[in-house]
Amino acid sequence: MIYLGIFFLGLQLGATACAISCMPVISPILLANGENKTKAFAILTQFFGAKVFAYMILSILGFFGAGIIKTLINEMFFVQILGFFIMILGAGLLYSSFMSNGCKTSCDSSKLSTTNYLAIGFFSSFSICTPLMSLMLFSSSANSLYISMAYGLCFGLGVVLIPFLFFYFFIFQISSGITKELFRYKQHIQVFASLLLILIGLLVYLEYLSL
Repeated sequence: MIYLGIFFLGLQLGATACAISCMPVISPILLANGENKTKAFAILTQFFGAKVFAYMILSILGFFGAGIIKTLINEMFFVQILGFFIMILGAGLLYSSFMSNGCKTSCDSSKLSTTNYLAIGFFSSFSICTPLMSLMLFSSSANSLYISMAYGLCFGLGVVLIPFLFFYFFIFQISSGITKELFRYKQHIQVFASLLLILIGLLVYLEYLSL
């Protein structure tokens, strides 16, 4: 029963703050890749899968001591790392949008993008909030490491469920429709989305925007 409770705890977070905070990053990415449903699904899976993994890591840290994660967040610059990866992703998408018309194989930036999708999803989860602190409290009282990992898994699945469905079935449909209707302006849309990502990354890096 406790697993279900932790799942709903994550679901509560995912239905509010997570969906809104993910929007500035995910929306431009889907806009730039709106014509490819398979790629959009892969992007969302990588992004939100990394968030689930991050919550499992946080649960493990909570199991060994809730104070550890507070120390890590205070000493490590997760916000700056997140902003850096967002800017790198935007730059990579910008590069590929200009080079896609001139080459077929050597300009593939999928590996770079995959790394950044995973990194952004992972580092965006390191934000202390009441539900996350509750997860760590549960993990600190778990009887074994595997139980704490299960707590993190249930919490993470709850967090990402609603945002994943929202972005895939709503935002993706909008971006897909835009790129299909304005296919001749595809490069312009990709450039706009890339520049928007770079701007968002810079704002996150400078701590003017919180994800």
